[in-house]
Amino acid sequence: MEDEPTTFGLSHEKLERLWRIGDDAPVDQDRPTEEQKKAELLRDQLAESLPLDPTAACMLPETLRHVLEKFKPLRGCSIGDLLLDPEIDLSVILQIKDRYKERAKSCSSEVEREVATAIYYAAIANALLFHEESLFRDVKITTFSYNELKESFSILLNSSWLTPDLVSLFKRAQATCGEGNEASSE
Repeated sequence: MEDEPTTFGLSHEKLERLWRIGDDAPVDQDRPTEEQKKAELLRDQLAESLPLDPTAACMLPETLRHVLEKFKPLRGCSIGDLLLDPEIDLSVILQIKDRYKERAKSCSSEVEREVATAIYYAAIANALLFHEESLFRDVKITTFSYNELKESFSILLNSSWLTPDLVSLFKRAQATCGEGNEASSE
C-alpha cells in the first residue's frame, strides 16, 4: 500500500507560506491583558458583599455573631451597589473605605492594589456626593483636599478598566470637588 500524500499537492512554496501564517499569530493572544485582569478583578470585588464589621463582631456573643453573619442587614447588597447608593449610611461607606485602604496596602500584586485603590476612592466619592456635610468635619472620611481628590479622580478616570457606574461616580465627584474648591476659596 502506498503512502498517500499529506500535502494535497501543494508546492513547497505554498506550504512555507501556510506555516508563516501561523507564525504571525501572537503567542500571548489568549492571555488576558493587564487591563482585562483589572476589569475582571474589579467586577468580582464589586460583586462581593460586605462582611460583618470586625469591631462589632468582637463585642457579640458567638451565637449572635453567627446569626448576624447569616442574616446581616445588608445581605444581598454588593459592595458595588452600596457604593452607588445615595441613601446608604455613612458608617457603611467608612467600613468599605477602611477595608479597601488596608487591602491596597497589603496587596501582593499591582493589579490588586490598583483595584483596591479604585474601590477606596469610590467610597470617598460616595461620601463626597451624598454625605458631604460630614466629609471634612465630623467623621473625617479623608484628609485629602478638594484639589487632591479632583486629581485622584482624574487619574482614575483615565483607566479603561472601570465599570460605567464607577466612571459616572468619579465624574460627578470630580465635578463636586471643583465646586467645593471654588466655594472654599471664596
